[in-house]
Amino acid sequence: MIQQRPGDILEIGFEGKWYYLVVITKIVMFGGNIVYAFHGDGSRIEHFEPSPKKAGFNICTDLLLPKKEGEVRRIGKVEDANEYLVLNLMKGCHEHRPGRKAREWWLYTIDPPQEFVKRVSRLSRTEELAMDRAMTSFDLAAQKIIARYSPEKNPFIERRRFLGLFS
Repeated sequence: MIQQRPGDILEIGFEGKWYYLVVITKIVMFGGNIVYAFHGDGSRIEHFEPSPKKAGFNICTDLLLPKKEGEVRRIGKVEDANEYLVLNLMKGCHEHRPGRKAREWWLYTIDPPQEFVKRVSRLSRTEELAMDRAMTSFDLAAQKIIARYSPEKNPFIERRRFLGLFS
């Protein structure tokens, strides 16, 4: 079983699909690493080349499940893992009921970890891009990768309405 380190490029075979990640941090938040997860369709990619410009998102995920039930291989290393950090912010809320929108959000820095920044009732467009503040099991992270998830698609964010001249 490999010990992942910041900068590692990982190829993960899990439940018949393949996923590609860049590890950004050491283990944080209940055993998960913050990674950059590249969007994909589950196909294996020969000679995968990472780039912070390739579509993906930051997520904190625990790699224990694919290590036990799948395959995790280190296929390379990037010089600066921080290039893959989309925003140095995490966002969290207490709303978890389907169909409901959060009335309050808490923002934290990623580095230094878990430093509180502010509380807001509505996220700015930039704050919507902040990583979700949660440790996600890899099976759920894999679903998000295939679905091309990004943090601004968080289901608890109140969507802005267009206020044009003809509305």
